[in-house]
Formats: sequence, structure tokens, C-alpha cells
Amino acid sequence: MANIYDGVFRTILNDCRKLVIPVINEVFGETYTGEEEIQFFPNEHFLDQQDKADRERITDTNFTVFGKIAKKYHIECESSLPDGRITVRLFEYDAQIALDEGNVTKETLTVTFPNTAVLHLWVYKKTPDKMKYVIITPGGTVQYDIFI
Repeated sequence: MANIYDGVFRTILNDCRKLVIPVINEVFGETYTGEEEIQFFPNEHFLDQQDKADRERITDTNFTVFGKIAKKYHIECESSLPDGRITVRLFEYDAQIALDEGNVTKETLTVTFPNTAVLHLWVYKKTPDKMKYVIITPGGTVQYDIFI
């Protein structure tokens, strides 16, 4: 059933591009005018599993808005019961989206994660008010908020 919602969501975003801007403005606090160019990118990503076969992940949407500066966005339309797995999937999607445009210079990988949001179609008692990634490194901790 989720694939039906995902397909409808992708179709709406691709066929009604001008309606994407008000959603982005509301969710992310942007001030786009609606005249910005929007470029959609492929939704299929193959995750390298090292000792396993690559696994395909299909995002709901992955696009860049070209305003004063170009900003990448990833929005997922979620219809299933909250069980914590969406956070893992979002991280996998976001990491792959970042790697797609990553840059390696002198053995340094530089990636930019997209601005990410989840649109919950149904609200349950367990539906979170907020989601985030916390990445702990030897140099410190990075917190990355996901908009809901």
C-alpha cells in the first residue's frame, strides 16, 4: 500500500512543481517567491553493503531549489506506523543523496546532507514530534534535525 502513496506523492510533486515552493517555505522556514527553478533528481539509490549485495532504496523525492543559493531537499511521505525504522531509512537515503554529489579532494570526502522532512499521512500516538540524527565522531558530535 505504501508504494501507492509514494507514487502519488512523486507524481504530485513532479506535475505540480509550483506547489512545492509553498510546502518548502512552510516546512523549512524559507522565503522562496515561486520563481525559483526546481530540479528533480533520480529517486533510485543503490546502497553499498560491503560484504553483501547492493540494496536498492527509492526515495520519495530528491530535488534542488535554485534560489539565491542552491539548496537540496529530500521529503518522504510516510504512511506506516511509527516504529523507528523510518529514521534509519532517512539516514540511508540522505547519506546516499549526499554521496551522489560528494567530492573527494586529497583523500578528504566532503558531502552535504539535504534538508530533510517527513510528511506523515496518519498521526498515531507513537508519531514523533521530532526526529534527528546524532553523529558522534572523535572530533565532536553533530546533530542533524529532520523536519516533521
